[in-house]
Amino acid sequence: MTAPASGWPLEPAALTWNDDETPRSEAFGDVYFSRAGGFGESEHVFLVGNELPTRFAAGDGTRILETGFGTGRNFLATALLFLELAPADASLDFVSLEKHPVARDDLPRLAHAQRRLASDWLAGHPRFTAGAEARFHDLQSALHAQWPDPVPGFHRRFLAGGRIRLTVIWGDATDQLPRIDGRFDAFYLDGFAPDRNPELWQEALIAELARRAAPGATAATFSAARRVREALAAAGFVTEKRPGFGRKRDMLCARRDPAAFGAPRKKSGPGVGPVAVLGAGMAGTTVARALARRGRDVVVFEAGDEPAGGGSGNPAGLVAPVISRDWNPLSQLTATGMGFMRAELDGLVDGETAAFNGVIKLARGERHAAKQAGIAAALQPDPGFAQWCEADSLAALSGVADVDAPGWWFPTAGWLRPRWVIARWLAEPGIETRLDRPVTGIVDQAGGWRLRTSDGATHGPFGEVVVAAGPASGGLIASLSRWIEPCRGQVSWGRVDADRAGGPTRGRPLMREGYSLDLPSGERLFGASFLPGDRALEEREAEHAENRQRLASIAPSLAGGVSTSALQGRASLRATTPDRLPIVGRLADGLWVSTGHGARGLTWSAWLAEYLASCIEDTPSPLPRDLAEGLKPARFDERAARKAARSNRGRSG
Repeated sequence: MTAPASGWPLEPAALTWNDDETPRSEAFGDVYFSRAGGFGESEHVFLVGNELPTRFAAGDGTRILETGFGTGRNFLATALLFLELAPADASLDFVSLEKHPVARDDLPRLAHAQRRLASDWLAGHPRFTAGAEARFHDLQSALHAQWPDPVPGFHRRFLAGGRIRLTVIWGDATDQLPRIDGRFDAFYLDGFAPDRNPELWQEALIAELARRAAPGATAATFSAARRVREALAAAGFVTEKRPGFGRKRDMLCARRDPAAFGAPRKKSGPGVGPVAVLGAGMAGTTVARALARRGRDVVVFEAGDEPAGGGSGNPAGLVAPVISRDWNPLSQLTATGMGFMRAELDGLVDGETAAFNGVIKLARGERHAAKQAGIAAALQPDPGFAQWCEADSLAALSGVADVDAPGWWFPTAGWLRPRWVIARWLAEPGIETRLDRPVTGIVDQAGGWRLRTSDGATHGPFGEVVVAAGPASGGLIASLSRWIEPCRGQVSWGRVDADRAGGPTRGRPLMREGYSLDLPSGERLFGASFLPGDRALEEREAEHAENRQRLASIAPSLAGGVSTSALQGRASLRATTPDRLPIVGRLADGLWVSTGHGARGLTWSAWLAEYLASCIEDTPSPLPRDLAEGLKPARFDERAARKAARSNRGRSG
């Protein structure tokens, strides 16, 4: 599969405002919505045009793909109607593409304009019950509070307690649409008008939409232009002109496979049977939470006597992106995973359990600095996500005067205490945790999967089993054993001595070869060693010394400010893979895996857990197709087979 375009630089929407406080796109010379239209137009064209009031009430039509997110107006109208009409166990998947996302700084003014329009729309509306305007405000506030970073690619967010899954995709639809994995019941064709934004109305792009159509899928658009009708017809849709909204005479509705409309299909809602998750670290916990949020009963089996016994048991860890010129899988996973984890933590971002007030990553040397500066010039990232800064700027940001290297400033990155987070998430409804239950065997029997534990007991049946046991995963899944390597890592921490500290006693996190993280408790956490194949867990003075050297390489004052009299440490094992990417996906019907997260599990595990839950529940994926392909469990065996075939051809030649 060819690599997708990186999507950089990502250009935000250039908004101007008309006298009536409606936003206008400078790039396309058109308004996002009119004072006369607004939400009434969204309802008439897209909700009624796709027959969603009737379909929502039946728990149907709940997978929607839109070609222009814009200000989020259509999404908010759809979400409000869904909550009004759909059964309580139904969920909504709304996926939308947007080339020019609205900047965070424009959201307050946009919120005011939308609320005024929503008030007019909802006043006396026969479809909505009392309190609809307050529910609209809640939806809008939730959306804006977790507005995705200006990073190309897929961003998923939850609203209404997880019943609504919104996936916005920042970037050019031509590049991003083929990456979408899912089937959809309804399509909103809502780019700017065809004469102003012809790219979104190409026949090839509409054909890509049709390839993702569920049986009987519908489509609606405000445009009745001939080129749009012909493109829909060429993609297999039967089109129909209907009266347009307001002064617009006509609009288009369309249906694919009309004979299939109304045929039985899987309704949105949870799957059948309990799910077993093996491992109560961050990988297993996030999988359990993602499935419980979808209504599944989850049982977590943990080999140890408490959760977070492995790498997730460290006092804290960083959540930060990795930048690359070609925006490779590592960059995509860390950048998008960071935003997803930040949104998932929500109220836990309290300065004690987690904080996201920025992370600094220094260049390792002159050559590395030149390379990274070149990447910054090529990508031109939005400063709200990443900035390349000189040493004096980073010294001022960190409060550490002897920072002597340029580097990256990530203003929305941060840290979390994994033990605290895991404890909170495992206590959520729908999750049962069984400690001291080392699983020794996974058996596929008639009626479901069963687990054998070291005490001789058999547990089950389970509809699904997810192996998220870190380095122990290879012992449970024989086909993965050769590809998962345990890697020892030791972290160190000690109290910051205010009399000795040359910098702040509590500054922003810094990274170089290692990292420095000042905890609210007054301790400085730093490290970490990285010893592939070493399975020992004792604390080692030699690795404390190495960690101090790593700390001093960031800034000598950081090492000098840590008291050496009572240095503490912790060693744990991480699961690593040959390509340093995690192993996530399907092993067999009902058997799944999430392992190999290495040192970056805190950054991406929640996003990958949501991907796995989407696979298990057969709903649109939050992960691009090509990225998911690069994480699948069989990839190493397939590469080995290809290498062996090439070698055999060479010998035979």
